[in-house]
Amino acid sequence: MSDKLSKYVLFACPELCKEFISVIHVQIFSQMQEGTAISEMSQTFSGKQSFSCPRAKPLLHTGDSLADLSPEDIDIVGAMGDALTAGRGLWEGTDVEFRGAAFPIGGDATIDGLVTIPNILLEFNEQLAGVSHGMGKRSRLPDYQLNVAESNTETEHLPEQATELVRRLHSFMSMKDLSEKWALVTIATGTEEFCNHCDTPNHSSIRRALGIIRKGIPKAFVVLLGPVHVASSYKLHINLLSPRCRCLESVSKKKYRMLIGKWREVFVQVQDEFNSLNHTTFGVLAIPLLSIHSRDPESLLVPGKTLLNRKGHSYAAKWMWNRLMTGPSFNFSNSIFSQEYYYCPSVGCPYFRTVQNSKRCSVLSESDYQRLYVTKKVKTNGSAKVRIKDAHNR
Repeated sequence: MSDKLSKYVLFACPELCKEFISVIHVQIFSQMQEGTAISEMSQTFSGKQSFSCPRAKPLLHTGDSLADLSPEDIDIVGAMGDALTAGRGLWEGTDVEFRGAAFPIGGDATIDGLVTIPNILLEFNEQLAGVSHGMGKRSRLPDYQLNVAESNTETEHLPEQATELVRRLHSFMSMKDLSEKWALVTIATGTEEFCNHCDTPNHSSIRRALGIIRKGIPKAFVVLLGPVHVASSYKLHINLLSPRCRCLESVSKKKYRMLIGKWREVFVQVQDEFNSLNHTTFGVLAIPLLSIHSRDPESLLVPGKTLLNRKGHSYAAKWMWNRLMTGPSFNFSNSIFSQEYYYCPSVGCPYFRTVQNSKRCSVLSESDYQRLYVTKKVKTNGSAKVRIKDAHNR
């Protein structure tokens, strides 16, 4: 291994460690390539039967911040956005919103029958709150289901959705309980806005929505997904949604590139703004385009509409999951989605790849955490107390 790559420190590995990997390396400085940490993916799965991702807990200490957030740490899922998140078009031949099958939040069936982000997370943590089931408008959902997306909405509607998300969450969970639980909030927005009006995103509305989430959910990892881009594997630059969009048919290639550039600019700005605040338990990962491709891309779309069908949603779930596992360095253009597996967390960095660990990923065993950051019980006025050092600055 080159001197320019990782430096490792080995620690003593108990018997339990063998279930994770025969030798664990504490990766102090992740492999660097053009300033980005590389993920080495060693294990994959294709469904429930083949799921064998090594557990980080209790061997490793996780969940202190967005730099060491494991899939096992996610206790709550929530979702916001437009028709894509609401699941419109997933029940063939109707405009019913099939929220239980929507890729960011649906929890009907299992990953063998329905690939969604929550159904994958349920393999890591069976006690997952917020998952959506069944069909219907948002107003018909019980408060404990946290899909607050609505069809025919745009980025300007996100603050109202964020307010509703926080209201629902607080209706069944106290702030004290929330302060101990991590939430994954997916905002999939822009496809209808981009398609129907050729609009650029409402920067101030996205900022306000994220501010509402930050104040209402103490520990939140927000994934901000932009418009869907469906392409042929042979022509990745051509968005097959364009002919289905009212305004895009007459837009020049130059203006189309300008619009895409503006979405990217706004998304990166809000990501940088919120992450620069250095809130260790709140952060944003912005992905300006949700790009999926196939050798038969029409098979991913509802005929004649700008909606993904069930196959399209399963591809979107696979794309999003693998992106969260690998980080921005993974080249999805080389993927064959129908043959691609789902990645387990990387051995060298067994967490979601966030902005906070994209350049430096540290892994700490639970025993070392206890030794370094938690002192032994000491008696004070006859009662035992535990002194905890500041672990967030490690």
